[in-house]
This record gives sequence, C-alpha cells and structure tokens, in this order.
Amino acid sequence: MLDNYDVVIVGGGLSGFAAATEAADKNLKTLLVEKGHTTGGTGNYVEGIFAVQSQMQKEAGINIKPESILKTELDYSHYEANGLIWKKYIEQSAENVTWLQQHGVKFKGVVNMGTGFATWHLFEGYGDKAIHNALEPYIKSKGIEIKTLTEATEITQTETGEFSLKLVNVSDKSEQTVLAKNIVLASGGYLNNKELMKHAHKYNPQKIVAVNSGKSTGDGLKLAWSLGARKFFTGMTMNFGGQIYDETNQVPAYELSDWNLGSAVCDEPVLWVNENGDRFVNEYACVTNWANEGNSMLRQDRIFAIFDQKTIDDFTNKQFPLDLHPFYELPNYPNLKKEIKTALDKKLSFITKSETISDLAEKLNTPNLQRNIARYNHFSEIGSDNDFGKSVEYLLPVKEGPFYALEMQVGAFTTGDGLKVNLKNEVIDTNGKAINHLYAIGSDGSGVIYGDTYGVEVSGTHAGYCVYSARNAIDDIAK
Repeated sequence: MLDNYDVVIVGGGLSGFAAATEAADKNLKTLLVEKGHTTGGTGNYVEGIFAVQSQMQKEAGINIKPESILKTELDYSHYEANGLIWKKYIEQSAENVTWLQQHGVKFKGVVNMGTGFATWHLFEGYGDKAIHNALEPYIKSKGIEIKTLTEATEITQTETGEFSLKLVNVSDKSEQTVLAKNIVLASGGYLNNKELMKHAHKYNPQKIVAVNSGKSTGDGLKLAWSLGARKFFTGMTMNFGGQIYDETNQVPAYELSDWNLGSAVCDEPVLWVNENGDRFVNEYACVTNWANEGNSMLRQDRIFAIFDQKTIDDFTNKQFPLDLHPFYELPNYPNLKKEIKTALDKKLSFITKSETISDLAEKLNTPNLQRNIARYNHFSEIGSDNDFGKSVEYLLPVKEGPFYALEMQVGAFTTGDGLKVNLKNEVIDTNGKAINHLYAIGSDGSGVIYGDTYGVEVSGTHAGYCVYSARNAIDDIAK
C-alpha cells in the first residue's frame, strides 16, 4: 500500500520550510522532500524578508504606505507584475514577520538597500538560522516527515484527482511512489540549469554566474510542465551586480564573492569599461542598485573594472567611498592587496596587471581604453562627469601605475519565473486554467510579481514572497 499524504512539498529551502510549518499548524499530513543531503538550499543565504507596517518598523519609527510599495513595484515591472497578487502579498507581509517570530525566527533589525525603502527585515544568522534553529525543529516536533537525498522525478494525476509522485534516492537510486492530495512545488527555480537559462534570457546568459546552493535546476518546473502547465518566462534573474569569476576554477565563485577584491570592483564606484574600452554607465548609480548594475553589464560583451595602484592603496589602508553597512562593517578592505597578489600568483583568469595603460589596453584588446581613461581623468580634474553625471567624489582617477583590470561577470542568486500562478498560488495550464491541487511557491511561482528585473528599491521581496506564497498555498489547501 502506497503512503498517502495531504501535501507533498518538493524542495527544502525557505519556501518549502515555510509551507511545511504552515501545514504543521493546519494539522495536515505532510512530506517534505529535498534532493540535497542537507536542507535549506539557497534559502540558507537569505538576509531577510520584506514587510510593510510591521511591528518592527513601527518601533523603529518607519512609516511606509502600502500603496507606495504597490506603485513602486508596478512601475518597476512596467506593469507586467500582477497587481492583485502584489496587493494581497503586501497586506499580509507584516503578519508574516509576526508569524515567523511566533515560530522561533529571530530578527535583528529593519534596513533599506541603497536609496530604497526600509522594508528589509534582517534575520539573525541569515536564513540558515531561521530555517535550522526555528522552522525545522518546529515541524519535526509536529511530526512532519522530511526525506533528504530524495528527488521527485515523475508526477501523474489519477482519475480521482490525487497525484502519484515518483521519488528516487540520489545515493542508492532506490525508488518509491507516494500519493498526495496536493503537491507544492518549492524547488528554487532553474538558475543552475544551463539549458533553461540559455532559452529564458535574451542578453548574454552565459555571463551569469550562479552564486547559490547549486541545486536550482528547474525540478519543480519540469514536473509542472509534464502536467500541462504553461511555460512562463520573463527573463528575471535576481542579479546582484558584478562578480569576479575564475575560469580556471581554482577558486569557486561563492568564495570569490566574499573576497574584498570582489566587493571593491562590484560595490564601489570605480571605473568600468566594456570590450572596446568604452565607459558605458554611471557606476555609482549601479552599485547603489545592483539590479541595475546586472542589467547594464549584461548588455555588454565584456566588462572590466579599472584600478590604479593609488586606489588599491587607499582602499586597503584608508577608506573606500561608499559605506556598505549593515552588510560590511569596516571602512576599508584590509585583505585587498593580499587577494590581488593571490590572484596574480595563481594566474586567475579575471585579473590583468600592466605597468602602463597602453600595455593594459593591448593585453585586454580594448582599443579605446587609453583615450577613455584620459577623458575620465580629465573629468576628475575638473570635477564634472560630462558623460554620465557621476558625482565628483566618486570620480576616482586612474593615474598611478601599475594598473589593474578585473574582468566581471554578473552574479545571480535565483530566477523568478518559469510557471504562472493565480491568486491562490495554483499553477496555471496552457489554457489559462488552474491545475487543481498543484501549487508553485517561492522561486518556482514568483514570475507573477516581476517584469524582467528584481525590484531592489523594495528590499527583501523575493524572500518575503517565499514565506507569503508558502502560507498562501497551504491556507488554500486547508480550507
């Protein structure tokens, strides 16, 4: 006799655990399956979630009108986002913070990103602690079953409307079939599936470097498509701007993302040029909104950050231009020189050093580099960026050799499309109708709240949607 569940949740990240927690509250017989040997997935790295009019905001004197958030998100998506879903999400966002707190999740404060709204409710210890110190112990105490190293590979719907789900143990390849009245897809999108990425994105998807758990291969999407779900692509990746990447794989991308060197080229308004050596953007406007940073970079074929030795010295020993609190505590990069030496000694693929700018231009094959650096230095001298309007304090000249070029890719955290869902988070089929009892949450079902770009000005919305959509789906199931 097959095991039969009220709910099977496919994926053990933040949205999967939020769904399992709500299912435990509703006394639903639930199975959570996770293909990794550990739980949490990319949710382990989440800083915090969006909310508006939360108790934490009220205590901090932060007063943001919900209609301001709705307008901002619709404007940001060019009205491609679903306003009804956004409205419901916004209305429930404050209560989602309270609900997490009631289940043991701890928060350390509310902040904004760059020049955006102060909506980001930061977890203590990131999503890792929210999941493993709070949600996971809670659902285990309530008897929720968790299977790790378990991949959901096939799904069919029986004549009675139940789902038959084939599960495969990724270690010993043993198989099991379970029955479920409802399926909740929470597999984290498809950022790590190169084939899907190639077809979903218009601009240089090969330049996107995944900095996540590595397990987001579109498993939930493929299950839904096999049942007739609509393929719903907007091309949204949650870009967080530039990312140094070593093609020799001596240092993996997730390690490089923690280097001072990575922050110096991606988070500070230094000179950027493209494959021709042409400057293409106001660098300050991008580093204060990393979604814009990623978009601008993906329109170029190659991107280089250009430094001179004085900038390296200043960033190491003095103070860099931007205050990166609360995500970086120091005013300088103490490891910068050491990391540059390591990169040069290991001959990592992204770094080029030359004694002269003309030699640097030749090595990079950037014919306009020398002329554009001279123009940029002139703007620094006169105190006016006549090309892109960057403020004079961020016009860091490139004059004192040796000179360095750091080639950048575009780092990304997750995708935000693939399936279309309705107001209940039910998956929509090719005829625009709901597939009854099939739900998509988190990254698997988030395409409805975006255009092609993540709205950084309202921080925490993707992680917040993971919690909202999870509870929303389970609440519908429990009715």
